[in-house]
Amino acid sequence: MSKKSVAERRQALGQGGPGGRNGNGRGGRGSSRAASRRSPRGQKGRPWLLFSLIGGVVALFVIVIVVLELLPASGAQDTQVLPAPRSVLAAVTKVPASSLAKVGAGDINYPPQAIPGYPKLTANGKPEVLYIGAEYCPYCALERWSLIGALSRFGSFSNLQIIRSSVSDPAGPNVPTFTFAHGVTYKSRYITFVPKEMFSNVPDLKNSTGFTPFQKLTTQQTKLFTNPKLANGGFPFVDFGGGIAQIGAESANAGPHPQPGPPALSNLSWQQVAHDLSNLKSSQALMILGGINYDTAAICKITGNKPGSVCSQSVVQQLEAGL
Repeated sequence: MSKKSVAERRQALGQGGPGGRNGNGRGGRGSSRAASRRSPRGQKGRPWLLFSLIGGVVALFVIVIVVLELLPASGAQDTQVLPAPRSVLAAVTKVPASSLAKVGAGDINYPPQAIPGYPKLTANGKPEVLYIGAEYCPYCALERWSLIGALSRFGSFSNLQIIRSSVSDPAGPNVPTFTFAHGVTYKSRYITFVPKEMFSNVPDLKNSTGFTPFQKLTTQQTKLFTNPKLANGGFPFVDFGGGIAQIGAESANAGPHPQPGPPALSNLSWQQVAHDLSNLKSSQALMILGGINYDTAAICKITGNKPGSVCSQSVVQQLEAGL
């Protein structure tokens, strides 16, 4: 189960490459006999071989400098926020029902759990799904893939962006993922989705997390997030309508029955993860598709099993019965 990760900024900045100076040699005075032994080019000629070698060395030096400039600094945090590629979105938001049925629970060892006795969580007259996480968090990075896949079965996202988690977090560095900030919107007839990314993935050594504070929680959200019986301040936290909660990542490389967790996605591209979702035996598919099934079951529980086209599927009903 995930606890709030604390990542330290580690960037290796490389500088180097001594600059060279080209020198010109001068020929000394000599007799006509000595002159006759010089190059056939005569007095106006220059040592062409020497200049060719110097030119080659300079060209090679320039090429090396250009290549080094294009390569990212080793261990540098990627803070880019980019539009999600259509192919990646299609892979995670339009997973065939047959694939989800085959995966079932997948590699999920920390599924959502019932939280009896808590008041219902609603917004705009609909059940609310509240997500609290951080862009640097590797467990949040994995969770977003599944949550986006599940939420897309009940509505649609606009302006989804891609980011990377912390490059130095030992729980799973440099995970390709999405963000629920930066202008992302979600529309649904059945639920209201309220996401909060409390910290960005921009390093900030002055902060205890090692990253820049981002979106603030409301008073109510703070009470839920800090409740020792619920999130207890750990990322990610997903409250499904006040009756079900996902506390920490659904698949984690920890606990009595460890699963691959975030390391299975470390340093991959978004396209690689999207491609792996079609391989139902891959760790990526077993974690992400299994998470989609569990998150779908949790949402069906709070919507009264609407829509029927989603909630009536046998794999969803089986998992919902255990919540």
